[in-house]
Amino acid sequence: MPQSKSRNLHPHHQQNHPAPPHAKPKQSGRAALVAMVLFALLGLGISYFIAGYSKPSLAAGVVIGAIGGYLVGHQMDKSLKKK
Repeated sequence: MPQSKSRNLHPHHQQNHPAPPHAKPKQSGRAALVAMVLFALLGLGISYFIAGYSKPSLAAGVVIGAIGGYLVGHQMDKSLKKK
């Protein structure tokens, strides 16, 4: 299919320009959020099967799982930014 004449007048628009150095990546912090939610659910499930339906143990499992998930996700974000 032939290109239109207007596209041939501005060939520099077809080049890929690098992002400015101060531009932030679009997905910063996503891994920490996803891991935090997944680990909180995992902590809820584990605490339910270990301690039964005790509200303090369920709350503790969720909090510990969320903290662990945040730490793991934060490390994943750091390693993804280095690449």
